[in-house]
Amino acid sequence: MGGRVLMVAFHYPPSGGVAAHRPARFAQYLPDFGWDPVVLAREPDPRQPRDDSFPRAPLPLLRSAPWEPSRALGLLPSAWIDPVRRFLCVPDEEGGWRRSLRRLLPRLIREQKPSVLWANSVPPGTLVAAAEAARSAGIPFVADFHNEWTRNMYYRPSTRWHDARHRSLERFVVESARRVVTLNPLHTEDLKARFPSVPCETIENGFDPADHEGTPPDPLRRPRVFTYAGSVYGYQSPRPFLEALSESGLKDVEVRVVGDRFGQFEAGTWPFPVRVERHLPHRELGGVLSASAACFLCLETPAARQLPAKLYEYLGAGRPVFGIVPRGGAADRWIGGAGAGTAAAFEDRGAWVPALQAFVAGLSAWKAPDATAFHRRTQAARLSRVFDEVSR
Repeated sequence: MGGRVLMVAFHYPPSGGVAAHRPARFAQYLPDFGWDPVVLAREPDPRQPRDDSFPRAPLPLLRSAPWEPSRALGLLPSAWIDPVRRFLCVPDEEGGWRRSLRRLLPRLIREQKPSVLWANSVPPGTLVAAAEAARSAGIPFVADFHNEWTRNMYYRPSTRWHDARHRSLERFVVESARRVVTLNPLHTEDLKARFPSVPCETIENGFDPADHEGTPPDPLRRPRVFTYAGSVYGYQSPRPFLEALSESGLKDVEVRVVGDRFGQFEAGTWPFPVRVERHLPHRELGGVLSASAACFLCLETPAARQLPAKLYEYLGAGRPVFGIVPRGGAADRWIGGAGAGTAAAFEDRGAWVPALQAFVAGLSAWKAPDATAFHRRTQAARLSRVFDEVSR
């Protein structure tokens, strides 16, 4: 069927934030399925790393560079910033961006005449402004949730009023959408239970095969390099893996932590080398992963519903994953379901070391599963079918 889709993305290349990958890859591959993307994006957030390694991502038709009053919160004592932000900024601190969308979207809809409006939820206020514009113009709206909103592990409303307001806005967005898309099956299950009348489906994150060298792991290569890629924050840290590796008795090993853009992780002292690096351009990540024997992920129990994007890059590199993750959570289910490696329960500290020893012993026999379902082009095909359906 095909048509034109107006895509709204706060993070978009050359922004180096992980949330930039999803809209950029959708916009890159949607034309293969008859959909012409028109992108409205924010100028790269100076607080995020810059990454110019997305040469195939279509350029936005328009970029907004709003003034954000909330940046003044940075002048407060550090202990005050988060509580004040949560109290004053509903649904999020990007009020200038939201106001710019309310001004720009009606004009772009008139000029570009899109068949569908798609928006990504980083930050969630993007969805609020997009839902308003779609309702006013009478065009189908597809809400793409990057993260959960009121079920998010970091959701801590200041008061009952704040909680009610967040839930009201979430309901407004979901019920305004002709289709809701999430990247996490647990999120989809939750939304279906709470909003049974709204069609909701999962289109997970993925990887682009062109970003990876495709070289098989060398079981004889020493030292064995175990790589953690991505940010270190909140309930996500390499430390449990380092503890397990240090107690495993394994020799001739090395750990590489790549992408600690917030500078939150200090390697400390271990009986093996640990290299910590800040942000790395995405085009270089494939080479780093290909030089690894395996990759790893660690999540604490509050992050049970989290499904990090790094898992797909690990799979794309053809490297097995060792996860110390919440039992029965999204990552545990994904690692097992995809045949991507081994998951040890974060809650069972005594199981970490034997699970890691068995994982390493099996590295030479491990075969990468078919990952075609997670190719970015495959995911864009699924999104194009959503657009076909809602625009009929």
